Parts: sequence; structure tokens; C-alpha cells
Amino acid sequence: MDFPTPPPDLARLFNKHGDLVSMPVKKDLRLQFLTWIASTLPKGRDLTETEINAGLRPIDGDVATLRRYLVEAGLVERPSPGTYRVPAVAD
Repeated sequence: MDFPTPPPDLARLFNKHGDLVSMPVKKDLRLQFLTWIASTLPKGRDLTETEINAGLRPIDGDVATLRRYLVEAGLVERPSPGTYRVPAVAD
């Protein structure tokens, strides 16, 4: 999967090679970042852990942390262990 292009206001979170420099600490910026990530994932269907990892890996290799933050923010649902769903309204 290709690296999704972040919006200009989030571009500063990545280095010139497209690697995430660090997870935003400020709550508002972190929510904006996570909302953007959720917008890059397939919506309205169940995803296996492998599928969601494949969508997150181009953004950062620490897919477990990204999954956890997305679920905690309510941007991704986890209806059962190993299953994830991005609600259609996450855009």
C-alpha cells in the first residue's frame, strides 16, 4: 500500500522520507492526526487485524499503538478480538 499524503497541517509530523517522527502529544493535534488516519482506511466493513495493519503500516510501523489510539478515540470499532471496523461516518 502506498503512503497516503497527509494534509499540509499534518505534514510536519513526518520527515522527508515519509516516516512519522513522533505521535502528537497535544490532544487536538492527535485527534486530527487520528481522524486523518481513519479516513485512509476502508469504511463500513469488518477488517481483520492483518488488513488494518496493512493500512496502518505505511503511516507508522508501530501498528499496535496506532490501532489502540484509533479505538480509544472512537474512530475505529473493535466488535470482537481481531476484528476492526471504521464507521462510514469517520470521514
